[in-house]
Amino acid sequence: MTRRTSAPVLGLCALLLTHCAPPPKNLPMSDTADRSEIRDLVERFHDAVNHRDFTVLRGLFTNDGVWEVAPPFEHRFVGPVAIEAGIGESVGRLEFLVQSCSPSVVDIRGEQASGRTSMQEFGRFRDGSSMRVAGTYFDTFRKVEGRWRFTHRVFRARYADDTPLPGRVFDAE
Repeated sequence: MTRRTSAPVLGLCALLLTHCAPPPKNLPMSDTADRSEIRDLVERFHDAVNHRDFTVLRGLFTNDGVWEVAPPFEHRFVGPVAIEAGIGESVGRLEFLVQSCSPSVVDIRGEQASGRTSMQEFGRFRDGSSMRVAGTYFDTFRKVEGRWRFTHRVFRARYADDTPLPGRVFDAE
C-alpha cells in the first residue's frame, strides 16, 4: 500500500518551514567547547546525585560555591565540603531518588557564564512518603584554572506533589 501526501499538506509544510527562524550563527569553536564543558558539568551533578556519589559534587563547585533550593523547600550549603555533606544527608533520607533533566541553556561571557536547566525528580522517603518535584535550576559558572565550575546553583520548584509511589525499588544504591 502506498501512502500519498496531498498537495495542501506539502504546501503547509513548505509554508511553515519558510517562516521558521533562521538557525543561529556559527559559534566560535572555543564557545562551543565551553558550552559542552558546562553542559557536562550539569550532567555530572545529576548523575552524582542519582548514583549517590556525593564526593563527585565537591569537584564541581568553586571554593565559595553555593547550592540552594528556594522556598518552599529551603536548603542552602556554601563551599564544596558543605555541599557534598548537605546533599548527601538530604538524599540519604530517601529510599530512592531519580532526577531527569532537560538540555541546558547556557550564556557565556568570557570566564563567567549563566545557565538554566529544567529538572524533574521523584523519590520515596525511608518513612514511606513520596515526592515528585519539577522546576528549574538557575546556575552561574566561573572558569577556574581552565575548568568550568558552579559558583551558584539554585533550584526553584514549579510543581510538587506527594502522591504515593507504591512501586518496587531496584538497585537503589
